[in-house]
Amino acid sequence: MVRGDVVTSRWDTNPSAIHPQKVQMTMDKHRLNTAVQTPGSPTENLESAVSRKIALRIVPMLFLGALLSYVDRTNIGVAKLEMQADLGLTEAAFGLGAGIFFIAYVLFEVPSNIALHRVGARIWIARIMVTWGLITALMSLVDNLWMFYGMRFLLGAAEAGLLPGVVYYLTRWVPSANRGRILGLFFLAIPVASAIGSPLTSTLMSFHPWGFTGWQFMFIAEGLPCLVLAAVILKFLPNEPSDARWLDTSEAQWITDTIRRESPDTTGDGARHSSWTDGLKNYRVLMLSVVYFSMVVPIYLMGFFLPSIIKEMTGGTIGTIGIGYIAAVPYIFTGIAMVLISRSSDRTQERMWHFSVPTLIGASGWVVAAATVSSNPVVAAIAICVGTVGAMATIPTFWTTAPKVVSGAAAASGIALISSIGNIGGFVSPYMFGIIRDAFPGDAGNRLSFLVGAIVLGIGGILMIAISKTLPTTTPTSTKTAQLQHD
Repeated sequence: MVRGDVVTSRWDTNPSAIHPQKVQMTMDKHRLNTAVQTPGSPTENLESAVSRKIALRIVPMLFLGALLSYVDRTNIGVAKLEMQADLGLTEAAFGLGAGIFFIAYVLFEVPSNIALHRVGARIWIARIMVTWGLITALMSLVDNLWMFYGMRFLLGAAEAGLLPGVVYYLTRWVPSANRGRILGLFFLAIPVASAIGSPLTSTLMSFHPWGFTGWQFMFIAEGLPCLVLAAVILKFLPNEPSDARWLDTSEAQWITDTIRRESPDTTGDGARHSSWTDGLKNYRVLMLSVVYFSMVVPIYLMGFFLPSIIKEMTGGTIGTIGIGYIAAVPYIFTGIAMVLISRSSDRTQERMWHFSVPTLIGASGWVVAAATVSSNPVVAAIAICVGTVGAMATIPTFWTTAPKVVSGAAAASGIALISSIGNIGGFVSPYMFGIIRDAFPGDAGNRLSFLVGAIVLGIGGILMIAISKTLPTTTPTSTKTAQLQHD
């Protein structure tokens, strides 16, 4: 039972059962919380300075990495408009090739995060970016179905571990009270990449230099910038707070001490006892994996098939570049919603309803899209935007929950396992929706696709409500949050 800062058992009614060490820990926590409740205190000023430095020094590099990653994994959706005919791909064959990426992604994600934990984020993230940038550029050489499958598999293996690696990395830098906002800035890269990715990809496909087709040139142009960013990360990204030259000693120590206090496996002596296998055995990790799966399936319905859906909704009257710009619209609204939801979640320190309410509204939006996609394109377009917001804008809020379950080495493997199992949806989604669209061409396939996406997303929103009841609470270390709760 939890009373304030005192943790007791409902069976411990005998005062003599209270150990002196527990009393001392309770008094220390009380002094800590009392100290941080005063606005304008040195602790609050220190926290604000540290958060600002992290947002300016670390997040932009990671944001650009995630942006390039998402563009390079989903550009196949726009390339499909020309590549499908050149290679003679059916909808199901294209969906399988798009989804094979995630088979490799799932297989290599946990090993990748364990390697990041041991080697350090700076070297490992740079390695990820170099390999995926080269493979993206080599996609320009694809000239048959099996080569298409093979290159997509290699791209998945190369990118494996980037997003969960960054989430794990940020849990070692950002206290839980501020984590939603910082993760919101990082994951904003996904809707931004989706918003600019389709127009950028379609524009690059209009060029045909040196005898390349449009889609061949696009893969080269979008793959090579990853090599430049990898060099920047290798030079400037610090592994730990103590490695950052732009933090003074007190700031680096504050981060380290705060993260240690919040860790679920931190004991009374301040030591942390977890191994990477603990993250693979935690049942809450598996439950969160299912929720993430429910998000990934509809996200990649949009990522891989939205350009084709728009083409069918407009009767083929709009060219590739125009389709690319229209496909960006839902992600503009998603980016705005992601920032607002993340900030509100941090401000109130509430996570469950900030995830489940938008998710269930999004599922309802796609039900409306399924009902109106052939009869009322304007209403369907608005409903598609609502559904996309529900599936994607809650990603930062979702990822604030994993560190409540596991930390240390277990966090590296646990976060990677959530991402791995969830990203099976990245394989299931394009293959499943490709089969649906082959079996039910035109509007019927679009209606069924939106309906299935709505059901999967809705299940995730409901399941998160159940899971949240089992998650441990964390005493916020944010001074502003402490003052809010005190008032």
